[in-house]
Amino acid sequence: MSDKIKILPPSLSNKIAAGEVVSRPESVVKELMENSIDAGAENICLIIKEAGKNLIQVIDDGIGMTEADALMSFERHSTSKIATYDDLEAIKTLGFRGEALASIASIAHVELKTKTENEDVGTFIKIDGGEFKEVTKISAERGSSFTIKNLFYNTPGRRNFLKSNQTEFKHIYETFIKLAISHPHIGFKFINNEDTIFDLPRQELLERIVDLFGTPFSESLIKVHSENQYIKINGYISKPNFTKKSKQDQYFYLNERFFTSKNLNFAVYSGYDDLIDKGDYPSFFLFIETDPKKVDVNVHPSKLEVKFEEEGAVFGFIRNSVKNALREADLVFNVGFNKQENIQGTDKEETFYYKSPVSGEPKNYSGNFSQSKSFTFEKEPAKITSIFEASRIVEETGNELNLSEEPQTQSNIIEHKRNEETSFNVWQYRLKYIMCQTESGLMIIDMHAAHERILYERALLMLESQSSFAQQLLIPIKFKLTKIDFQIAMELKQELFNLGFNFKEGKDETIELYGLPADVKPGNENKIFQELIDQYKEYEMKLNLEKRDNLAKSFACHSAVRTGDALKKEEMIRLIDDLFACKMPYVCPHGRPTVIRITTEELDSRFSRT
Repeated sequence: MSDKIKILPPSLSNKIAAGEVVSRPESVVKELMENSIDAGAENICLIIKEAGKNLIQVIDDGIGMTEADALMSFERHSTSKIATYDDLEAIKTLGFRGEALASIASIAHVELKTKTENEDVGTFIKIDGGEFKEVTKISAERGSSFTIKNLFYNTPGRRNFLKSNQTEFKHIYETFIKLAISHPHIGFKFINNEDTIFDLPRQELLERIVDLFGTPFSESLIKVHSENQYIKINGYISKPNFTKKSKQDQYFYLNERFFTSKNLNFAVYSGYDDLIDKGDYPSFFLFIETDPKKVDVNVHPSKLEVKFEEEGAVFGFIRNSVKNALREADLVFNVGFNKQENIQGTDKEETFYYKSPVSGEPKNYSGNFSQSKSFTFEKEPAKITSIFEASRIVEETGNELNLSEEPQTQSNIIEHKRNEETSFNVWQYRLKYIMCQTESGLMIIDMHAAHERILYERALLMLESQSSFAQQLLIPIKFKLTKIDFQIAMELKQELFNLGFNFKEGKDETIELYGLPADVKPGNENKIFQELIDQYKEYEMKLNLEKRDNLAKSFACHSAVRTGDALKKEEMIRLIDDLFACKMPYVCPHGRPTVIRITTEELDSRFSRT
């Protein structure tokens, strides 16, 4: 017999194992509630006192346990979830290791009441520090009720490491939220120190989100749905103007199991592209469904990490799903009037507000629409009547025009044919904004930002096309560049050629420009070319943009119409048509909004009209 190596007694080994499974009261809540979910419960009640340090009770109406099963459940490595290695390779339950109850029972006072549907009476078990103290028959309802008292009472060192009640409660609260979101078909109740925090009925996912986070938050969400033969994703993401400065309210679920993944989080951010600033974080509730054999959830004791068989494919699938959801959503930003009341109840001065989704500064973003292989125009340019949902538009002369055709909604855009003889009420304001009356109010378009978006998407397409669409100059223009600018022009020669800048290099850093993109007006050819190179250098220095995305943004920035440019009416209408034919018409390439809307109701409210 060995003199030094000894087998630890169960009482000590269970305490050691408990350190991996139970680190704080939240761990107990998570394990017990997941067991209730796995047991098929339709209603689960969580009761805690002193942030779970003195009491944690989880009551469910699941299938319950017989006395034999109840006793066996407190043994280490005992579980009903798996039996073979094949089961481990295709886990469909939240729990599977068979360690939680033994670990909890070794460091707390535990009471269990349980009964199956086929039994006349239930079973009561009492355990103190891993030792069975009582096993009796009692009257009980179907299901299980676990009561955990005095957690870590026999490991005072570990109890001393617990944080304040406020901190421990926060961890329990977050775990409750995660489970309540992933199982809206289950009714959940949460009681803390006799106060009911939540009493959630069985409901649909969006209703559950409303009850947990409130109506204003839920109204900021966009539905996501995408699937193929291997994977499916459902859920919601927040609109770009409802981002936060912290990574709150971000929930990933794999086959209804909450998990965390920095890589897949970035896939979501990449899907937003220019719609959000660096440092802003969207909220999301995304449910991934796939074959359990294609993932490994047995990665870490906390079961918060998972490994995908093909994570790269999952990354792309999530990113494209988010992109598609945003493209199909109505992201026109509304302008409203905010009326507040002070403490005395008298009205404060009304303030005009507009919540911009972004600051307007360029961003460091590697995930962009240019990296999507499917980035092509798939629809005809939208007509102005379809953009603005107009069934009646006032002509510039003031006469009313009735359109006979009824609009039909499709992907938030109403498609019907424009009357070629119709004159629309469209005008410029301060040679900066395009104003257009709509059936529901007034649409205001930032003409520079809108033209930037149009040129940016065109530039991406031209850069992908590998062919030049240029207007030839009658007389080529020669000009000199600095050494660094000439070097950059040479490095970008093929990309510039695809954009429509056709030139030959000469001696001493000179170039001869003989072709311009169709969207560039002749007259300032050398200035536009130089500004394009300068902007490219600035983005390259400040940001980490992919080369083509950088070039497309630089071209759009310095080729778009500017404040002070007078546009003819047909030019304004064409710009609006082209804008809403874009894949993402609601923001410029740098994230600033291109269009906002003021509804008639808001104007009536401003003027106290009813």
